[in-house]
Amino acid sequence: MKTAIYSVLFLMLLATASFSQLKERDNLMGGTLGFWARNNTPTFGFNYENQVTQAGIGSIGLGALLRYSSYPDDRLERFSNIFLGGQANYNFNQIASGKFVPFLGVVLGFFSSSPNGNSLKNSGLWAWGQGGMRYFFSPAVAGVARFGLGNFNFNTLELGVDFKF
Repeated sequence: MKTAIYSVLFLMLLATASFSQLKERDNLMGGTLGFWARNNTPTFGFNYENQVTQAGIGSIGLGALLRYSSYPDDRLERFSNIFLGGQANYNFNQIASGKFVPFLGVVLGFFSSSPNGNSLKNSGLWAWGQGGMRYFFSPAVAGVARFGLGNFNFNTLELGVDFKF
């Protein structure tokens, strides 16, 4: 996990102004597979982000995301978790050739957990800080690596694909 953090920081430091991969009004949508440290549980995610405005060497994106996971607890009772939130990211889109686009952001939303799909057991406000990078394989497809830290012990490393439209 330290390698991923160092890689993102290294890419952010390689800044040399160039063309912008993301522009105002661009949309990004895609899925992720996350690795949640809690019980080695995978998370499945969906992300949407709209580039609202250019700001300096980057763009500000606003959007939404959804995360789902399911895991057994100490009593072997299976829990289903749903995280739904809004996100705000700053995308450093004028770095090097423009294929690498590191980002930093915050997520605020709602968390709910229920045993075996039954009634709600735990819920609350979800707050999450995230950082990561996109690598654009083509003008419309990017691979994504995202690292997040938040409450409810929701700390993940996520890998996925974003489609720009």
